[in-house]
Amino acid sequence: MCWKLESQIIPQIVKKNIKSVVDILALMPSGESDQTISIANENILLVNNQPYIKVGNSSGFIVDKKGLVLTNCHSIISTNLTYKIHYQDSFFDCQLLYKNEINDIALFQIKTENNQTFPYLILGDSQKIQLGEVVIAIGNVLNEFEHTVSRGIISGLSRYVKMSDGENEIQEYKGLIQTDAAINPGNSGGPLLNLKGKVIGINTLVVEGAENIGLAIPINIAKKVVKDIQKFGEVRQVSLGIRYILIDDIMKQLHNLPVNYGAFIIYGESSIYKSPSILKGSLADQYGLREGDIILECNNIKINKNCNLQDILQNYQIGEKIVLKILRDNKEVEIPIQLE
Repeated sequence: MCWKLESQIIPQIVKKNIKSVVDILALMPSGESDQTISIANENILLVNNQPYIKVGNSSGFIVDKKGLVLTNCHSIISTNLTYKIHYQDSFFDCQLLYKNEINDIALFQIKTENNQTFPYLILGDSQKIQLGEVVIAIGNVLNEFEHTVSRGIISGLSRYVKMSDGENEIQEYKGLIQTDAAINPGNSGGPLLNLKGKVIGINTLVVEGAENIGLAIPINIAKKVVKDIQKFGEVRQVSLGIRYILIDDIMKQLHNLPVNYGAFIIYGESSIYKSPSILKGSLADQYGLREGDIILECNNIKINKNCNLQDILQNYQIGEKIVLKILRDNKEVEIPIQLE
């Protein structure tokens, strides 16, 4: 009975929402060269009567009627490229409004000449998702198959992974949703929907060497970014400006740490990390946080893999105050911080 109901609901959800999923093309004018970009096979594409070389593509989805498009930051191969949005057999110019490598979120604005409106997806609440919940992933797979749909379940919550970006720079992803719905190259950046047809995640990664393990960014991380862009034209995002790892029993034992929870501010530049762990001029720098500090709590909320620092900070606005409980040299210290 449940399967019959689900088999009726999913096609309805897909039919309603697939029209808001777009293809984001990374292009280079044909005949130009860029030594920083390696192209294995030149793929000539005619866009509005202009020839381009297609360097790559990814999925995205429209989140308001004016054509605001949400996608992954890692889909932006280079800011020197030209980006076009392919929507319903038409190519649109677009403007990159926001990109953040830490949360792997980017926003494009579709440009139109006649104030065209677009169908858009409704953003849900990723804090309410449950293990075993049925989900639907939509995207454009392998540069070839537009509007591909896959079904799966929520297999895990608050996943933490580290991956190389191909240039020996390690990218960390925190608080991810794990699903067995198929996520493939090109599918990244598309929506992960629940059975109410609401977006609960942004398809992001597939774990290489493992079957049926896809990862998505919880949509709540992106909701504040979208709201800020819509209201202020810019993102007023709270960030301490630190690079950290979350501590659990394994990390405690591996690194001989004194606690099994908290956010450990890692030691700075190395062969793995090319940037310092505390950004110069950041809030963490201004208020005296140090490499090797362990942030135990934020406003009396314990930090762990089920409730990471990023999850907590997204609930606060610029101008508000927080208090961090720090473990430093085996002593607990409280540091009040005015968010800006």
